Amino acid sequence: MLLTLADAAKQRRPVEITYTAADGRRTERTVQPYGIVVHSGRWYIAGADSASGQNRTFRVDRISNPRTQSGTFTVPPGFDPRDHVLSGLAQAPYRHHISIRVAGSGDHVRARLPASLTTVSDLADDNGWVRVEMRTEQLDWVPALLAGLGRPFIVERPDALRDLVRELADQLTAAARRDLGSRPTRNHESGDTDSL
Repeated sequence: MLLTLADAAKQRRPVEITYTAADGRRTERTVQPYGIVVHSGRWYIAGADSASGQNRTFRVDRISNPRTQSGTFTVPPGFDPRDHVLSGLAQAPYRHHISIRVAGSGDHVRARLPASLTTVSDLADDNGWVRVEMRTEQLDWVPALLAGLGRPFIVERPDALRDLVRELADQLTAAARRDLGSRPTRNHESGDTDSL
């Protein structure tokens, strides 16, 4: 199936597919595959969709029965399949919508955050600050990611993330205050930590 789709993208030929959406609904549609992108272990097609009349992103694992059609198409000038897929993933609905202000350039911030989950925009009224918006299913990994930015930041939402950032700060502060004589020790028989 992937070879059929890749060949259609290379030859600039439309493909009729059966597509199963996240809710299980199946539709028949014709796609003009502008490009195929792999991201985080999944394959995606970026291209024009006959059903919506717009450029869309399709997960290859949700495609069945690809059939190459007659005719050809041209890719719009400047269309980048990778950028299209990553920006689409960043806008997808997730459980948590995060908004953060970061002191730093957009380029610095973008280089340190996952493009598939993040959008970064300059703030006209705050010189040197950018707004970062992320969507994610889990919050527990985000505080360490933010600490890795190496820049001041302000969590605008959600409150639960602010609490997790405080918890990480407390853990790091406690670890920095420990001296070598107060290292945690392990009970060799049980593997339990005696003190932290």
